[in-house]
Amino acid sequence: MVRNWFQSALVLCVFTVALQGQERNSLIETVSSLPGWTATGKPATFKDSNIATFNPEMASNLRTYGISGITVQAWRSPFGPVRATLFQFTDASAGYGFFTIRRRVERSSSIGFSAGTESFQAGNSRYFWQANYVVRLEGESPAMDALAKNLSESILGRSQRPPISNHLPATNLISGSEEYILDAANIPKTEGVDPSALGFNDSAEAASADYSVNGKKVHLMLLIYPTQQIAKKYTDQINLASPDLAGSRKRIGPLLAIVSGTNDSSIIQSILDQVHYESKVTWNEPPPGLGLGPVIVTVFTFIGILLGVCIVVGVSLGGIRVLRNGRYANRAFDRPGNAEFIQLKLDQELIRKELNE
Repeated sequence: MVRNWFQSALVLCVFTVALQGQERNSLIETVSSLPGWTATGKPATFKDSNIATFNPEMASNLRTYGISGITVQAWRSPFGPVRATLFQFTDASAGYGFFTIRRRVERSSSIGFSAGTESFQAGNSRYFWQANYVVRLEGESPAMDALAKNLSESILGRSQRPPISNHLPATNLISGSEEYILDAANIPKTEGVDPSALGFNDSAEAASADYSVNGKKVHLMLLIYPTQQIAKKYTDQINLASPDLAGSRKRIGPLLAIVSGTNDSSIIQSILDQVHYESKVTWNEPPPGLGLGPVIVTVFTFIGILLGVCIVVGVSLGGIRVLRNGRYANRAFDRPGNAEFIQLKLDQELIRKELNE
């Protein structure tokens, strides 16, 4: 039985990997079927086991955010040569996180390029994020525009940001500075904060962004922990390490906000006042368990009620009939020609009747 279960699990894993690869291949085939587009060679495919051969610099982040696979394909198009790298992640949040890290690392610009849910341009490369995909394009500008449009229309799924990113205040936000961070290595240098002591080993998640307040650039980092107790633990440790900067931090339940880049208390407070967290708890009471005793009592209670109703109806019907015969005999009711109630006549002698042939 264990052997059969193991074989089934192995087949399922192989099928899942093949399906994920097929999803990327279907996008490649969609482009190759366009008039005038010709694939240059076979697509190169990478997975977790050989991700370092693709790009050693990206390997760590790709594993951190949960890469499902990478496919690289080049084409000759009517607009010129172009190459696409399809990064497929386990979910949309993972894809968004990797996208934000690349946007910071490659010193991006969003001028002149728009595709997918979010996009940026870095030198001769263009990136866009959509659903659980991050796509990198390289080549002639018209060809990249056409390819981005085609791939964006072919990628299915919702482009949903991680929940913590939705807690970043929108007021005074510098567009394109948002990041979703899952490890200490990608935490920017923050005064009074040791990235290794922020609790990523305890499943912490972080979102950060830059803000422009009164002409000053301010950085906000949000950390969310699995429970309020864990959040309090790390907040106390951070405040103990740099108590003079405790005023630039704020904890709400499992959420910790840290402002850096300024010593102006009014600016710090204006940012922290915009950070909110509301937890919703649904409490489902278990249904009451009915034992044998309550069930029997309930059954006999209904039987008693039914018997009581039958007795009341019977007595009422008989009493009305007796009262009616006493006061209105042979008038409106029970005239000699009228049929009475069917009577059993149990006290009458048995009359034997025989059929004669």
